[in-house]
Amino acid sequence: MNFSNDVSVLKSILSETNLQIISLLRTDSLNTREIARLLQKDETQISRGLRGLERMGIVEGRWVRLRGRNVKLYSLKCDEFSVRFTAGGVEVVMGETVYHRPQPLPASSAPEVENFVGRDEELKLLKGSSPVVAVFGIAGIGKSSLVARAFDDAFWYSMDGSESLEYIAWRMALHLNMKGFPELIEYLRAGGRDPKSMKGLILEGIEETRSVIVFEDIHKCTDGEIESFLRFLSSRVERGKLVLISREKPRVDYERVLFIHLRGLKVEESHRLLNLRIPGITPKEAVRLHHLTLGHPLLLALAAEARGVAGDRTSLFEYLLGEIYEKLDERERLVLQVLALFDEPVELPALKRMTYGSAFLVLYSLLNKGLVERKDENYYLHDLLRAFIREISEVDEKSHYREYISYLLEKNTARDFLTAFKYAIRLGDEQMIADITELRIRRLWRVALDFPTTYMRLLRKVEDSPYAKKEMARLYFNRGFFERALGLWHKALEGIEGDFHRFDVLMMLVDVHCEMGNIELAEETLSELEGIFRSHRDDPYIELGYYIELTKVRTFKREREKALEGAFKELEAVRSYPEPYPELEALILYHIGYLYVELGELQRALTYYREGLETAKAYSLPFMMNLGYLQMGIVQYYLRNFNEAAGNAEKAAEYFLGVRNYRRALDALFRLTVSLMGLGEYGKAENQAKKMAEITQSTNYPPGWTAYLLIGILRELRGEDGGEYLETGLEKLRDNDYLYRGLFEELTVLFDERDVNFWLSRGSKP
Repeated sequence: MNFSNDVSVLKSILSETNLQIISLLRTDSLNTREIARLLQKDETQISRGLRGLERMGIVEGRWVRLRGRNVKLYSLKCDEFSVRFTAGGVEVVMGETVYHRPQPLPASSAPEVENFVGRDEELKLLKGSSPVVAVFGIAGIGKSSLVARAFDDAFWYSMDGSESLEYIAWRMALHLNMKGFPELIEYLRAGGRDPKSMKGLILEGIEETRSVIVFEDIHKCTDGEIESFLRFLSSRVERGKLVLISREKPRVDYERVLFIHLRGLKVEESHRLLNLRIPGITPKEAVRLHHLTLGHPLLLALAAEARGVAGDRTSLFEYLLGEIYEKLDERERLVLQVLALFDEPVELPALKRMTYGSAFLVLYSLLNKGLVERKDENYYLHDLLRAFIREISEVDEKSHYREYISYLLEKNTARDFLTAFKYAIRLGDEQMIADITELRIRRLWRVALDFPTTYMRLLRKVEDSPYAKKEMARLYFNRGFFERALGLWHKALEGIEGDFHRFDVLMMLVDVHCEMGNIELAEETLSELEGIFRSHRDDPYIELGYYIELTKVRTFKREREKALEGAFKELEAVRSYPEPYPELEALILYHIGYLYVELGELQRALTYYREGLETAKAYSLPFMMNLGYLQMGIVQYYLRNFNEAAGNAEKAAEYFLGVRNYRRALDALFRLTVSLMGLGEYGKAENQAKKMAEITQSTNYPPGWTAYLLIGILRELRGEDGGEYLETGLEKLRDNDYLYRGLFEELTVLFDERDVNFWLSRGSKP
């Protein structure tokens, strides 16, 4: 496909968003919603990019019909494009070819560097062989500009004190995926949050891709886990490069780190910098300004704007107040004051909403004056300038915070929600906290799953709020701290207002009572929940939530027929939900399948497992897909379709091992082992059982100890002595009757009960 003389095509392909989309589609077919979630961008923006790439022939979309809904999946169609410079202009050529090298990375989030001079020695050190470099020095001395000048394709992360390890991991995952290392992003997509695994995958990705990783402003870091993470990287990076930027000397592995203490420019370098801003400046004037500023690059830039400043004026405050700020027009002052309200770079559309529709022209002027800096299409003030502008600001910060919060929430991404919540906290408005947490529950439920630590840190700043208490309780519940969650939910009930928030707390109380085995309390709470449901049947969240808890209570009570009735109500509610909820829909279908297994209706169970798998595939949900493969493997095993059972279990095992979900991996490996035994493939079965044993040695996950029993039985089947393995396995299961009985039932699918009893009697289990 040829596009002659069309530079706009090239610019479109090379946009940051489109390159990120192409990178994700290189490893999987995805729908718009999942791409938006992974990139933390607005779905409208992603949809627009996909349509453009589809028109250019780079991606192709195909419609999948799923129970009356059309779902469009996108995949990469063209792996390569070339640019030819001809006499007639630029020609972009695209076609279906095999191209194994990763495509060029999008623009880094590093600050843009203009008017850079000198620092030759420091640049040489930075680009040298040392795998870890720390650049430190006072504010405005040029640390970030130096590193950005040295590495224009680095991953760049600026600390602000609110981040967590999983937040940084998500950001790094996108970068590493674009460099050809998808393992980290797949681990996170599967729900992996183990700090040790995240650190290990990040290090593996840096080393494999030889990436340059920059962490800026690490003096702002307040998280002990991130400090530990930086020490971990600094002591292990070899083939990649880690660069740390700080105002203070970082506390890292001193033996492996090259420290660069950045000071002011040399006299001749100051002269060159000033000459870029004041062409023809005399050496004498340049020397005067150099001594006035001690070669401080930011102060030199300001001095160039404030020509004629007397030598005794040495404070930045006097520079700005007396010679620069007073000369700015009203629009420039407003833009500066608004930017000073925010800790992070602000997007141009947001700035336009808070100031002027023509804000770009104002920004252009401020950029030229050296008062504003830019990262991609985002604008910000240097910390020194921000502190000063805040001191003299006259804007109504609350109204601007509200406008910014509104803008961020419209983008409908987890990352923007967290930023919005930070500013909602600054407002100190209880109703705002109530509204924003309701929005999270209704639309952005993944915040609590993808960024639990970051969200918890923000919630603790307003922990007296009942709405914050109930959100904190949910996070504790997700981590298994049921007692702590229970206490917070009861406290929250004393202060929350409105049926929605009360319903949400009661719903979670049903969950925690079920998990703690308090079925009577769960039923009492469900009765109260039903009262709110009867009054708000037109609220889709309340309808769905009620049927979820109704089904859960019935399942825990082992009322399978009634639970099945509730599950079908759940399914109806989730399918009529205003927005697609495929993760939950697939989970409900799997639960229906489970209930049919419990009722002994295996063929019907298989039907619903397949339907759940179809949903997961249509929405590109790899975790749910492989959970479906695992469940189907179980049913096919019971139906004695051992070949199909082994095939599905093998898919699931490979995936769960890849994303380091060892609990699920052991379940899948167990199913694969017994299925291979059913096929008479005893050698292959023993190999899988040995994998189980290896994982169990490091995780101590109880079901994994059944591997020793399986190995022992396999040895016996081959006429060898398996007694040692049988004794070891039974010793581990001595106090776990549930697992023992479960294993016995699984083996009787394959063997006569007398044989199973004989093998298990070889050990010490009574």
